Amino acid sequence: MDRILSYGLMGVIGVSGSTIAAAIIGSPLPVVSPAVLAGGIIAAHHARQKDTDAATDDDVREHVEQVEADGGREL
Repeated sequence: MDRILSYGLMGVIGVSGSTIAAAIIGSPLPVVSPAVLAGGIIAAHHARQKDTDAATDDDVREHVEQVEADGGREL
């Protein structure tokens, strides 16, 4: 949930920044194009991180179980 909210916040900040920049420049095209590109990069990053979450969670669970079993000492 935190990740979704952080992506939403980045999107709102990006749209606000691009709107202000377009108003200052007077033409939306040079501002909107990088904003669309940044949105694509954020979406790709989100998709990539979404695929690795299950494996990361399993690794964390294994380490927690090891610490519970032996107090964190390597056997």
